[in-house]
Amino acid sequence: MNSKNDLVRSFIEAHPTEAARILERQREGDVLRLFEDLETETIASVVERMNDHAAADLMDRLETGPATRVMAAMPFRAMAILLRRMQSKEAVLDGLPDEVVSGFRLVDRFPDRTVGASMNPRALTATDDMKLGDVLSAARRYPDRVRDVFFVVDREGVLMGLSPMRQILAAPADASLPDVMEPVRHTLSPYVTLQDAGDAPGWRYSSELPVADGEGVLLGTIGLVDIRRQGNRDSEYDHASEKALGELFRLGFSAFAGGLHLEADGDPEIEGGQDEGHEDEGNAKKESGHE
Repeated sequence: MNSKNDLVRSFIEAHPTEAARILERQREGDVLRLFEDLETETIASVVERMNDHAAADLMDRLETGPATRVMAAMPFRAMAILLRRMQSKEAVLDGLPDEVVSGFRLVDRFPDRTVGASMNPRALTATDDMKLGDVLSAARRYPDRVRDVFFVVDREGVLMGLSPMRQILAAPADASLPDVMEPVRHTLSPYVTLQDAGDAPGWRYSSELPVADGEGVLLGTIGLVDIRRQGNRDSEYDHASEKALGELFRLGFSAFAGGLHLEADGDPEIEGGQDEGHEDEGNAKKESGHE
């Protein structure tokens, strides 16, 4: 490492979750100065792991251009959760692709902390009249939208079944999708809370469940890992581990911010490299007549 700045960047890139826990407790101005020296993808990886409200406040402080680029680099589900909390939401939406905007408008209809608000409406689906070769071609065009299963819909968007990717890959390319289609054992309503959705029996069969409306139209999908991640973001952090990580992180962060202000467990604030304990010691010496 050539500098403390290199240490900070390396730490953030290797440990984005731990970095998020620390940064969300710092002054916004200090964090924004740190972001000036980071790649957009690195910033996005940290912001998506921060507390929703802290992250939204931070993004609102950024200019519209940089904020839009950070949001575009985030996974859709994380971006949508954060975007609905931002005051600059509409300005950022103006700079995002139409497909992303339409997906966000869909999830934004549903109450906070529900399946509908947290689902991914952009997961790749297939219609029941497709050949498997066509399904694989679509998967190659949109690899970031492929999951372990393809949810199968009819031309009206009504959920018909699912096809595991492993079965699609093993079957002939000219076979029809219904040849490898299985029934859907469980669907989620978009109005179900995330807490209740985490207890759904469907997780015994799949790590990704479909979200459908009352007419059976597929709205999106949600994974158990997404529900658990949101629960972790909402819960209190382990302050003991944060304190230990903070000691490591402050080595480099002070190079950007000029001082680190940790507040967990009653730690003294550090300003300009001197803490309150040293100040008190110096005052005591002066009062006793010793310099």
